[in-house]
Amino acid sequence: MVARVGDVAITAADVAAQMVASPGTDRRRALEDRILFELLAQEAARHDLSPDTPDQHAALVAVEAQRLVERDIEPRLTRAAISDADVRALYERGRPRFVHGRLVQTAVAHVFTGGRMKPEPRARAEQNARLLRAALDAHPPRTLADLEAFVQQQEWIDRKVGLTQVWQDVDGDQPFPQVVARALRSLSSPGALTPLVGDETGYYVAMYLAERPAENHAFADVAPGLRAEMYEPWRRQRFMLLATELTAGHDIEAYPDLLTAPPP
Repeated sequence: MVARVGDVAITAADVAAQMVASPGTDRRRALEDRILFELLAQEAARHDLSPDTPDQHAALVAVEAQRLVERDIEPRLTRAAISDADVRALYERGRPRFVHGRLVQTAVAHVFTGGRMKPEPRARAEQNARLLRAALDAHPPRTLADLEAFVQQQEWIDRKVGLTQVWQDVDGDQPFPQVVARALRSLSSPGALTPLVGDETGYYVAMYLAERPAENHAFADVAPGLRAEMYEPWRRQRFMLLATELTAGHDIEAYPDLLTAPPP
């Protein structure tokens, strides 16, 4: 048994059957779906059902549960039901997607230090970064693959050199600091490298890969697309909430840790 809803036990085999009925669903999601169905079925069973056999009873309960969903839940799950406040909150969290300066796609080879690193290890980090830049000058990489292969050599791994691919706002300080952004501003050719630059956070050499122009999309312009983007996760979360409200008073216990092993 992996859950109990009232007096009804839900077994690992029930969850496995739910996964078969809903391809692509993982065990925890299947368990949630099975619990929800049982909640709705128990709510539906309160109605006056008079089947002749247990199989007919189960079929009637399933039909009545679907009717409950269609009548009391589905009408409250339209896209229009997503509040403007929720859509705007998503816009604000993702504002850099819609309002940004020129973005440069770049691969940044870095030796991180941090503001609190002591002088001696910082000096070693700087020396490693200078050796890296000299080696890149001696054997210039032409592509991202070249640069990746270069920094994956054991010598540079031992010297704490890493490589991160990002979109950098050349007028901002995210995700890398402004010293990197400023160095990228003058680049426009794929494969071009910045000089070695550094600040208290570390030392960097960045490769230009591609770019996107500056954008400034107001909330009203992107709200319809955001509403569509957030609809499915919102719908599922709201469905669970409404179903829980509808079936308030049912005793539920779940043991999802028992799902770690495959059902027999």
